[in-house]
Amino acid sequence: MDLKLIKIWILSFFVALGFMHHSKTRMICHVIFILFLYSLIVLFGLGERLLFVTSVNLQKLLGNDKVVLKPWTPKWKEEFENEKSRLNKIISSKWKHIFHKELSPDGLVHIGSTSIEKIALAKPMHDVAIAITTKYLPVNLREDLEKAGYKYVGAALHSISCQDHWFFNITPKDQIDSKGHGFDLHVVLPPSHQWLRDTIHFSQYLTENQIDRERYGNLKSEIAKTDPTMASYVRKKQKLIHILFENSRQWTKNK
Repeated sequence: MDLKLIKIWILSFFVALGFMHHSKTRMICHVIFILFLYSLIVLFGLGERLLFVTSVNLQKLLGNDKVVLKPWTPKWKEEFENEKSRLNKIISSKWKHIFHKELSPDGLVHIGSTSIEKIALAKPMHDVAIAITTKYLPVNLREDLEKAGYKYVGAALHSISCQDHWFFNITPKDQIDSKGHGFDLHVVLPPSHQWLRDTIHFSQYLTENQIDRERYGNLKSEIAKTDPTMASYVRKKQKLIHILFENSRQWTKNK
């Protein structure tokens, strides 16, 4: 059982005891309900099912499982700025009031490998994000993003509880030369704001730290040569990414 789930279960148990002490029958019913709810989560893997649905949707959208890596180019920054300007014209006036003032003061932020200047290799589809302050993803915001060409695929794979909603805007093949490969958009809710903050710092750290940037680029190259499937690519990066994130956190603290 996941440690986080155990903690939530224990907390819920004591909350139930505290709030229901005046009625023994109600207390027992409430505790039984909590036990039943979390048993369902454990037995049927509801969180994992959310991610499975995301994976299926993503596979249908991308059409294949092969990783394509390209050398870094200054053009990536231009592609991001152009998309930021385009999307802001569509959503900014209506939704800027819910953008997080620190993380998304003017809409899209550039994250992921294409935001790391001079990295040896990266998937040419840009990772971008918008941090919002609402508890849930507004339905109308989702509709506006879909009108702007972003297809909703579900919870991002790092976020079982759907605190990060994932949208993709994939450029048609005949327009890639002029517009780039497309955009992977994370709409990040408050519980995942720290993840986004760490991710932004990670990109900044690798941009400024040549040694770790080269370590990351070399690993990408090695994986792509030996097993260029997306699942393998993501899995084999995890150990080094964990180390680099820790280095990034220390670097951020010492700035």
